[in-house]
Amino acid sequence: MHEPYMFEEMFAVMAQLGPVMMFWFMVLPALVAVLLLAILYRLLRTREGATPAHDDEARMIQEMYRAMGRMEERVEALETLLLDPDGTAGRGRSGERAAPRGPGRE
Repeated sequence: MHEPYMFEEMFAVMAQLGPVMMFWFMVLPALVAVLLLAILYRLLRTREGATPAHDDEARMIQEMYRAMGRMEERVEALETLLLDPDGTAGRGRSGERAAPRGPGRE
């Protein structure tokens, strides 16, 4: 059975500890909430700022991959020209040395 005087004693103690109780149950949780919101805001802002950089890196890697594919095709073409199957490396069909090709020469 509850004694009615028990609550009166508790309220008397709380009245003496009023400012301390107000700090622990009102001010401190408010400070923690503000701190958590500030941290969350900073994390979200950083994540949004990092996304374009990540996209730029992915695009650059894709371009490098495509360039390597083109370079591989060029190397294969050079190997084919230099290592003719009939043994005439660098020569045309008539046995003449092939003219150098460059811009404007065909």
